[in-house]
Amino acid sequence: MQAVVLHHLGDIPRFESFPDPDTTHCERLVGVSAAAIHAIDRQAAAGMHASSPLTLPVVCGVDGVGHTAGGERVYFSATRRPFGAMAEFAPADWVVPLPDGLPGEFAAALVRPALMAWLPLAHRAELEPGETVMVLGATTAAGRMAVQAARLLGARRVIAAGYRQEALATLEADATIDLRMPRTSLEHTLFAYVEEGVDVILDYIWGEPVEVLAAALVRSDHAMPSPDDRGVRLVSVAERPGGDIVLPAQALRDSRLRLMGYGPSSYPPVDYVKAYVEDILMYGLDGDLRLDVETMPMAEVAEAWERAGRQDRRIVLTLDEREA
Repeated sequence: MQAVVLHHLGDIPRFESFPDPDTTHCERLVGVSAAAIHAIDRQAAAGMHASSPLTLPVVCGVDGVGHTAGGERVYFSATRRPFGAMAEFAPADWVVPLPDGLPGEFAAALVRPALMAWLPLAHRAELEPGETVMVLGATTAAGRMAVQAARLLGARRVIAAGYRQEALATLEADATIDLRMPRTSLEHTLFAYVEEGVDVILDYIWGEPVEVLAAALVRSDHAMPSPDDRGVRLVSVAERPGGDIVLPAQALRDSRLRLMGYGPSSYPPVDYVKAYVEDILMYGLDGDLRLDVETMPMAEVAEAWERAGRQDRRIVLTLDEREA
């Protein structure tokens, strides 16, 4: 089969022949039509992610859209190496049917960044309707999706914080914070929002903003919490190195801060994930979740790989019979 193949960490993958995948008893063979280039794909290929392969060569990609042997259009997850989603065929861990009318390329781009918002908010932080959500790194692809997801999950107020003011202005948030401001100004700004009340903080960037925010929570937490208080749940899903932070014991002892991470080891059972994906796909069909998408032929992966790191639009690699 033809596939996007990585031979050495740090190299750009190549479109070339690769052995056809076998399937285990719990997998389904999917004929791939589209697979997006996600941040995790580029980081893993660069050797900068916990999921970076230890044995090479491998096929890149963790999810995509295609069809089963019976012709059903599906979104699929493919994580068993050396195979992957960016290929003519993929051994799928699990699949979710695509709703009629939803473009496959859009679905391939949408699900992973949406899940990286849905799972931390709904499963880890257990967001309840009426709560206030702050998104750190709201101008990343996942961060922009988190602003939309928080609203759909019932947040009363959404505060978006990021480093690109022009991008922040395009988000449908109730308030925005420019993280480029001097640290002293950032401390005052975050303290003001924390004083007004923040229930869930979803972090995509780590580093100084989290450190400053923890200090703001210590300053603001003077009242005795109620017996049913759930605290301020800060969930970090940062995939890119954002620098280390200094976290004094006081930040945990004298505040309502509950610091959590979220990654594959925290995922709920597959049936729960599939249910979330079904919701995400329906929201995408209804136009409630938006994402800028650009399609390129899988054979042009070298150019697409470079462009994916320089733009906000999610690049989706497509494969048709002429390329296979």
